[in-house]
Amino acid sequence: MKSNIQIPLVLDGAMGTELLKLGLKLPLPLWSAIANEEHYKKVVEIHKNYIEGGCDVITTNTFRTSYRSYEKAKVKDALTRSNNSFKKAIKAALKAKGKKDILIAGSIAPLEDCYEPDLFPGEKVAEIEFMEILENFNNEPVDILLIETMGNLLEIKSILKLTNQINKKVWLSVVLKNNSHILDGTHINKVLAMASRYSVDTLLINCSTISNTAGAIKKIKDWGEKWGIYPNLGRAMPTKDGHIKDLVSNADFLKLMLFAKNKGASVIGGCCGSTPETIRKMTKHIKAK
Repeated sequence: MKSNIQIPLVLDGAMGTELLKLGLKLPLPLWSAIANEEHYKKVVEIHKNYIEGGCDVITTNTFRTSYRSYEKAKVKDALTRSNNSFKKAIKAALKAKGKKDILIAGSIAPLEDCYEPDLFPGEKVAEIEFMEILENFNNEPVDILLIETMGNLLEIKSILKLTNQINKKVWLSVVLKNNSHILDGTHINKVLAMASRYSVDTLLINCSTISNTAGAIKKIKDWGEKWGIYPNLGRAMPTKDGHIKDLVSNADFLKLMLFAKNKGASVIGGCCGSTPETIRKMTKHIKAK
């Protein structure tokens, strides 16, 4: 674990945004998972760029490495390919980290499209599939389980109830519909209650606009445990394949990060649209204050 932690911890930024900038094709449903197998060195390089930008935590490129995603893509030998992509994503993060004093967060996404909470396959199916994912991470040297971009309360419950069987710190991050509700319409207060019930170490908001994120900070800052944010840089939500047309200014993004820090955030970073340069500029100001 990181020995000289300075709060807030700086989380890295988007992987998909950087891969798209390189001109790589990331068709759904596999999206960035494709890069683990076909562009492994690029994944390592992007991780390194974020580390050089000053982040304290890098996130594994495992957002879409599940068997469900590979099966949905009608990939031959889906289970083997899924496992291989997962292993390469872990290897890439470890290689980028080297001997540096940083943390690795294992990314766990919703089972279906993160922007369509109604596609949640149900608690029974979810528990089986999430248990497989959690067991895979439990056998790897990651420091944190980052359950992210969650927008369905039942899906959140399905995975959180399993985490007591895993010997990892749990971060839960939700995506917002507005400044008071997650995507399925559940009020953020219900999410806070569930996070408390299942001993979530840190509650975060990600993949949401800075305006919605700013409004939600007022609701999560007093929940009694650690919290953080890593919003999108788009003025509106990105397309399903991760493209963003209209970005907020670096000044507006930094303003939100400083606001979060001043309100007591334990973790800050960027999601869709963010880059190593975004993180570098943010870190320069955040750690100088």
